[in-house]
Amino acid sequence: MTSTAATDGGEGTGGIRAVSRAWRVLRAFTPDRMSLSLAEIVRETGLPRTTVLRLVDTLAAEGLLEAGADGQIRVGTALIAFAAFADAAWTVPEASLARMRALAAETGETVSLYVREGHQRVVVGQAPSPNTLRHAVQQGDQLPMNVGSAAYVLLSLEPPAEREALVTGIVAESGGDPQALRDGIARAAEAGWSVSHGQREAGNSGLAVPVPHTGDRRPARTVVLALGGPTVRFTDEKIPEFVHAVRRCAEDIARIGLPPALY
Repeated sequence: MTSTAATDGGEGTGGIRAVSRAWRVLRAFTPDRMSLSLAEIVRETGLPRTTVLRLVDTLAAEGLLEAGADGQIRVGTALIAFAAFADAAWTVPEASLARMRALAAETGETVSLYVREGHQRVVVGQAPSPNTLRHAVQQGDQLPMNVGSAAYVLLSLEPPAEREALVTGIVAESGGDPQALRDGIARAAEAGWSVSHGQREAGNSGLAVPVPHTGDRRPARTVVLALGGPTVRFTDEKIPEFVHAVRRCAEDIARIGLPPALY
């Protein structure tokens, strides 16, 4: 499990820090670990034991967590409503998902929709590759923005005056070479698409294009459509075909629709 331990830097003060810390406690739980001891939450969040104890008590009072007689902390029933709301807000329309599945079948690669969330990019929809050897990310995964074709395209769509501040913040948070990030953004801005090989994970490649705005229904933030898969399948001969296919799919999705939360 990815640790959520972090310093308090960037959490703010007062009530803002309390909310951020409570969120860190909730993020310690995953589908694989729905029951944690107090000591495990302390370890995963990096927060003091007394702070975690107060937060658990507060979250339990709101029904977001519950403490069992065995001393284990579990997710609470109040999260059911949040989960249903999040699902309704962020589910890709079935027709758009069907189009993404068709692209995955056509190219043989995993198809993902990404949006930027601060200094991270988030998978908001996916159609997996039909191949056994494939790119593996899940809906809701948060990935760094310091490398990768989807990151370059997302950042290329930001106002030029804001890009340098984003580059500085991303590199400070995730590391990497700021000039390499700037170069990747510049290439994506010029070409209107981006391809990368082995940057986030050795042997894995990605190719991304923007989802265009069509008509009056403009999404509230930029979205990219990306292919991901083994580098051995992203050959020089295949890449132009991939760009054409992904662009056609992105145009179709723009017409069909994105998750409701994006409008």
